Amino acid sequence: MNLLFQIKSFLRYLLKARHRKGFGVHSPFVFHLLNYVIFEKLPFYAYRPIEQIRAKMLKNKQVIDLTDFGTGEDRKSSVADVAKKSLETEKFGQLLFRLINHFRSKNILELGASLGISTMYLAKPSSVANVVTMEGSSSLCRIAEQNFAELGIENITLVEGNIDEKLSDVVAKFPTLDFVFFDANHTREATLRYFELCRSKSHKETIFVFDDIHYSAEMENAWNEIKLRKEVCLSIDLYHFGLIFFNNDLPKQDYIVAF
Repeated sequence: MNLLFQIKSFLRYLLKARHRKGFGVHSPFVFHLLNYVIFEKLPFYAYRPIEQIRAKMLKNKQVIDLTDFGTGEDRKSSVADVAKKSLETEKFGQLLFRLINHFRSKNILELGASLGISTMYLAKPSSVANVVTMEGSSSLCRIAEQNFAELGIENITLVEGNIDEKLSDVVAKFPTLDFVFFDANHTREATLRYFELCRSKSHKETIFVFDDIHYSAEMENAWNEIKLRKEVCLSIDLYHFGLIFFNNDLPKQDYIVAF
């Protein structure tokens, strides 16, 4: 049923999406963000080595045991199948890099590391950034750690275990959160709970990025509820990603952008 919902949701998005390259945007902040970050085409230095790791994962036929705390399911899968189904695309992984690079985020949290591709995009802009990523599957954790080591990335802390049980303690250790990437347990209840926990350490310059905001009716509902929160000043819907900003110098606005 999700597939039918996603088709309908994508068609609604196509009908509403505007502002490509900033056309029709009156906010200087959003215009600059669209033109110099979201639609930036320059090939940053970090892209190629990370994509080489992705290519290796897509060819890796090793069968691993997986535990999905979101669904409660245990199953076996090849690394290649995990890479094909769960990794952020090159386009959106590189957008994470550009956002971190542009806003110079230092305290970064990721919920859902998988094989570590998106984590590396979060960590590569600055070697002094503190990147904490969480992953429930021990098998995925071991492979992600190998990938981090292969690229010599040392500013990532990987927290293994059930995010529902560990997130509160992880968030408590941050002085503030500059950037959070939500890519775990795609249900309304979990998404809203994760939002509340992370919001406790947010500040004026914090950015939250939600993955798969149109994955299901539950996720769309969560996204719409978050946009309405009084502390949220700006939202940008890129279909696969939803960006949230807390800067109260910005007028309250919701953008749906053709990306």
